[in-house]
Amino acid sequence: MEKYRKESSLSDEYLELLIKHTLFSGLDKNQISRFIAFAKPYLIELEQGQAARLTGGLSNHLGAVFSGEVIVYGIDYSGNRLLHNHIGSNQTSGTLFSILDYINTQVEVEAKEQAVMLMINRDAIYQVNEALAVIQHRLLVNMIESQRSMFRDLSLHLYCLCQRSIRDKILKILYFFAEQNRSYEFDIPFSREDLANYLAVDRASLSRSLGELKAQGIIDFKKNHFKVLSTQYFQYD
Repeated sequence: MEKYRKESSLSDEYLELLIKHTLFSGLDKNQISRFIAFAKPYLIELEQGQAARLTGGLSNHLGAVFSGEVIVYGIDYSGNRLLHNHIGSNQTSGTLFSILDYINTQVEVEAKEQAVMLMINRDAIYQVNEALAVIQHRLLVNMIESQRSMFRDLSLHLYCLCQRSIRDKILKILYFFAEQNRSYEFDIPFSREDLANYLAVDRASLSRSLGELKAQGIIDFKKNHFKVLSTQYFQYD
């Protein structure tokens, strides 16, 4: 079971990690402590492979992963999981949770490795408290800046899903990873099952298409490590 509790204070170890987080950029340890005491966020600690389902009021919270990595899934009415994003310890997931709250979709986060995250009620940032106004303003500025990468990731996901064939979906997402890494050899943060979920395709069909691309000399791969062999599909500026 995941540890899932409301906190009004955090250890020095966690505060040191939060200072480095995008959401709390520009704030010192004392300012972060004051905000935590006011906001009383939920602290979620997950072991590798553990998952936490964020339902009800939590879906309108801002999720800040400040240690480890998690994968964010949307859960449909039939209980099927669709992979939405991979979030490391220097990103905020608030925009994603807000969008999913709007369409009444459940959210589940699963730890790829041991992970710690805060779930912060948006009202603690949006509703001005005179004693914390400077801190809240800094958080709002950081949120706006951090959401640029979230919108980019959402656009990438939609762009991949819009491709007509599994082959094109694979080529498109590998192109983006090559561009992101500025290299034709890179690791992707997804297992085969996660990649199939992300692209909304059957895992067996995904494996077959990957095998065909490998046989055609376009790519080579071992587990989640990929190498582009035919760069005509992957040229970037």
